[in-house]
Amino acid sequence: MSRRFSLLFSLSLLFLFFLSACTEDVQRTLQPTPSAFGQINSLVVIADSSTWEAGVGDSVAYFFEAPYILLPQPEPIFDVRFIEPERVEAEPTWGQLRNYVVLADLSDKDSPTTQMALQDLNDAKLQEIRDNGFGTAVAKNKWATGQQLIYVVGTTHDQLLTGLGQAHPGIVNRLQEGEDERLRVTTYFQGVNRRLSDTIRDELGVSLDVPGGYTRVPLNADDVVWLRREVQGASMNIMVTKAPYEDESQLSKEGLKAIRDRIGKEYVSSTIANTYMRINDEDLPLFTEATQLNGAFAIEGRGIWEIENDFLAGPFVSYLLNDTTNNQLVLVDGFVYAPGRKKRDLMSEIVQVLRTAEII
Repeated sequence: MSRRFSLLFSLSLLFLFFLSACTEDVQRTLQPTPSAFGQINSLVVIADSSTWEAGVGDSVAYFFEAPYILLPQPEPIFDVRFIEPERVEAEPTWGQLRNYVVLADLSDKDSPTTQMALQDLNDAKLQEIRDNGFGTAVAKNKWATGQQLIYVVGTTHDQLLTGLGQAHPGIVNRLQEGEDERLRVTTYFQGVNRRLSDTIRDELGVSLDVPGGYTRVPLNADDVVWLRREVQGASMNIMVTKAPYEDESQLSKEGLKAIRDRIGKEYVSSTIANTYMRINDEDLPLFTEATQLNGAFAIEGRGIWEIENDFLAGPFVSYLLNDTTNNQLVLVDGFVYAPGRKKRDLMSEIVQVLRTAEII
């Protein structure tokens, strides 16, 4: 009996040990990968401090912290933070953000960032970099789902700087494409206001996806629709109007300015008498460029508005569309009034709405 009990006890211990080990493996296997988080338009740059301080930091500031066009007070395209790779291991939260640019110099064999690049990039990519002197690569979901890491790697420090200089336009575009997807979710988190969208379609002949949260500002006009959304510390506004097409000269900076200043003077004022909205292109320029918007030729304009005879001002974005079907021009315009508050992300949301404009 004693030997039998001892044998059963030993087998029980062995089973429990086996079960414990299997459970530990299953838990380790099923451990959920965290979801990436972080503010919109934020970027983490991973590099060694020696690389950062030897000119790379200045290049990053020049390429990724350039001013967002166009705001009354300069705000960067991206909010950039620099960290060394060791911090990701020491503080796992640093590995759960969305956007990373990794800068590595292959000539520095002892560099933790170089070791990270050598581990993450395949042999073919590394050979391509060695052949060309520099190169880029993209990795997804290294530490968390929904994140991307863009590697810029040079065979020397100078080649790294050269590669960064040549690659940065593509990197900026890639980052902005990803942020645009997040902005669309943020902009339309309340869905689309079909009633207001139908109103614009019926009255002005243009399709526009109006987000929930906007209301119509009462106007005594049949050719202008003004929408407004109040958020904490800011007023977000969208105006849509039409004008007869007369000649090609209207599709220009001067043509856009004339239509926008007309509706600003007629419909927008402050509580002070003899005030009205106008474009201020004396203190800051009015930037315009030709573009295509959902199949229609358009002039995009970015600048600063102000209230004449008062002290109110802010940024705006306009699209002047050529409606050839109805022989008219359609202006979709968005502007923000947010004194003392950063305006970049607010304007980015408005741009998301304006870019849904389509002639019907």
